Amino acid sequence: MLLFLSALIACVMAIVSIQVSRFVHSADFSHFIASHAGEVLEAEATLQPLRWKGFSARSESLTLVGRESAALKRLDAKVLRAQWNWRALLSNAWKIEHVEIQSLSAAFNLKPRATPDTRSRELGKNTPSTSFLPSWLPSRFELGSFDVQKADLLFGDIQSTGQTLKVQPVGEGYNIEARGGSLLIPGLPPLAHAQSRIRERGGIYYLDDSRFFLPHTGSLVASGNSGAEARLNLVWDGVPVASLPVPELAKYLDGTSRGTATREAEGAWRGSITFTGARLRNLPLLENAASFLQDSSWSNPPIEKLSADFKYSAGNLTLTNLVIESAGLARIEGSVRIAQDGDLSGQLALGLDLNTLKFLPGARETVFPTSRNGWYWSPVQLGGTVSNPREDLSPRLAKCFASAVLLNNSSKTLDAVPANVIDTAKDLINIFAPLIP
Repeated sequence: MLLFLSALIACVMAIVSIQVSRFVHSADFSHFIASHAGEVLEAEATLQPLRWKGFSARSESLTLVGRESAALKRLDAKVLRAQWNWRALLSNAWKIEHVEIQSLSAAFNLKPRATPDTRSRELGKNTPSTSFLPSWLPSRFELGSFDVQKADLLFGDIQSTGQTLKVQPVGEGYNIEARGGSLLIPGLPPLAHAQSRIRERGGIYYLDDSRFFLPHTGSLVASGNSGAEARLNLVWDGVPVASLPVPELAKYLDGTSRGTATREAEGAWRGSITFTGARLRNLPLLENAASFLQDSSWSNPPIEKLSADFKYSAGNLTLTNLVIESAGLARIEGSVRIAQDGDLSGQLALGLDLNTLKFLPGARETVFPTSRNGWYWSPVQLGGTVSNPREDLSPRLAKCFASAVLLNNSSKTLDAVPANVIDTAKDLINIFAPLIP
């Protein structure tokens, strides 16, 4: 009797094994896997037929097209190899221990229309339609870790390329570790990627720590998240001015920068920035000052302090809390706006010290009347365009010099005014004379 039961059990197991083998080698099993992958990621999935070798299976490709509310827009994986744990059938589950993917490309929605239902991540509780699945086989599906040899990912207009990925399931989501490759952000040179740590929870991706390096110099650390409140935070150091995403700045400034920036859900960047080893150049205001004072250092002065808060949105740059200081020359404070079409506007305050003002007869009393923190200040209004900027200080200085010449305060006054300023003042006398009582 015992021998008969053993033989019967062996026959049943053999029949079951044959039925399972037939099913896993069929197209229905590929559809079964694809339907589960689509349910998890809220996408329509297509998996090419599986080819088996022992406990591992290979498919040439998997394609996922995300639904309207999903974080995933599209995913294409090439050459997938999966290692199966058949013992899990005894626990009423299909289980893949590990998946290796040769190459993967994916695009994500930074702001999906709705938060995915986290219950869909419980594969055994929300099972898609499986009419092709024999009723006596498990419908629960478990996915273990997987590695990607080369991944290209697109988050809005930010692209990462050539990364290796290691993904581990954790609770209701996944932990992802990425290494190598590069990051492409509009307006920046390609960034070499060192490593990133990402968490996926309920369809939302959290970038906890991501480190990048610019070619030859500079570093960048990024963090943020996708979803309805999508956000990207950046912290950088040692980045050259020419590598910043505002090419107009390089026309007027060199040196390196450090700062922080946050890209908000609507696409605007906000942050603060500080420059070191900087020099200003190509600024008409400073070139006019160099001409007035006959001091070429004014046209390209070294900068001890240069910092600002900024907002960059839709091609428009606004600088606030701007501070520029060159020791012994000048200090500038205020705000500047550069529009997408190149229009320039701003309200500045220019501070000079007494050593400079002694070369500007009458300016201390009429143009720079306010004393604060060791500087004497004058307001400056900016206008025009980036290619043809205007400021209102030079005309006021010229009028001041013209007044000094007309009033003939003393011969010392004329001696103190550089020759080119006297010539300019004389040329302006006929213009300003009718305005002077």
